[in-house]
Amino acid sequence: MSTTGFEIPTAHIDEPESIKQLENAYRDLHDDKVRVTVESWCGTTSLEPRTGRTTYRFVISSHNASIALQRGDTVRGGTPEYYEASVSGNDRAISKHQEEVWPGDALTTNDHLGPLELLGSGVYFEVDAESTDYPAPKVSLLRNLEDQPGGCAAYVQAFRRETLPPAPIEEDLRDRIGSNRVNEHTLDMRYDRRPGPSKHHHGTVVGANDQVFNHTETAIVLSRSTYGLPEVGSETLGRALIYRDPAEKGTSDAFTVPVRPGSIVVTPSTPERLYGHCFENAFAMLVAIPGFVVPYELIV
Repeated sequence: MSTTGFEIPTAHIDEPESIKQLENAYRDLHDDKVRVTVESWCGTTSLEPRTGRTTYRFVISSHNASIALQRGDTVRGGTPEYYEASVSGNDRAISKHQEEVWPGDALTTNDHLGPLELLGSGVYFEVDAESTDYPAPKVSLLRNLEDQPGGCAAYVQAFRRETLPPAPIEEDLRDRIGSNRVNEHTLDMRYDRRPGPSKHHHGTVVGANDQVFNHTETAIVLSRSTYGLPEVGSETLGRALIYRDPAEKGTSDAFTVPVRPGSIVVTPSTPERLYGHCFENAFAMLVAIPGFVVPYELIV
């Protein structure tokens, strides 16, 4: 089942041509300020930080994978015996060790955090953006993070977990982005729970000096089996409802995108074109560029 051929950017990790088209779409949407790639690693690999840039790797699949950590490296969701707790939530490693890398984990490198050293193999969705003072941890371990129901998964046991939560923005500032460039949370969007997934959209974002930024929210579908989550009934395949011009047309103009683990679906919002979405059945990482920095608007 292909996810290509839609008017919004869609792809699957097993379809190289769709990945190439997806990467090109990001360059158009974000004016080359943000570079997105989907790639794999195999064996021991190292990613050195790029000067003035921050690289975010969101793991889609992994096999016998781990990351090598040094004393002082920051981890969100670390186990107490290996880390010194911090009020920021980014705990510091007390010794050199390795952490298993699972689908849904977020790995980050920049001049401050140092290189990423990976072992095993896997596939990742990578975002390269300018560095700011955003307090990103080197590693976010999805399996250990706290559930925070809300948004598209407001029910109890929603498995809604924030690997890269938005940094606070001062309310009196016109800049609605602040230090955020990339935020991410993962959640299990299901129609067999109440309340069900919400129909919503995000608008464009105004940054410093009244600069308008295009907004993209990207869903990267994972396998529920990694975290022992039940399927929706007997369904292993999911779907996303995409709404054209929801601010004017509401839910009246929509189309469906089928998804499965490894699918990638981008919902763009630009001054010229606005889309909304509702993922009726998908366990997915949701990556926001330039971040989840404005409230979402419900579609009615």
